[in-house]
Amino acid sequence: MSIDREKISYLIGQRIHAFRTERKLSQEALALASELHPAYLGRVERGEKCPTVETLYKISQGLKIPLSQLLDISSEIKPTSTEAMHRIETALLPLSEEEAVQIAEIVEKVAAFKYEKL
Repeated sequence: MSIDREKISYLIGQRIHAFRTERKLSQEALALASELHPAYLGRVERGEKCPTVETLYKISQGLKIPLSQLLDISSEIKPTSTEAMHRIETALLPLSEEEAVQIAEIVEKVAAFKYEKL
């Protein structure tokens, strides 16, 4: 599969934005923590700039996540069943056994409903 530079920049920007908002950080706060200008960070988040690896490392440090996590755009491009299962398993980790079973039942019902519509 081929993916162009603009698409990669857009996806990385979306990931930065998602991680930043998840952590309830303003662009200014993340820019300060990353030693970047806030306007530049805004352009990166919008996919208007293609940051260097050094800049991405600074941003990952500001977000307190590994650079590899920031760069993992594979799920945004084309999730595979293995990736989907990993995401589900990760989401279930903090839940009790009973809560995990309830979620499994919901997923089964959604899958059955989707199958019936096909």
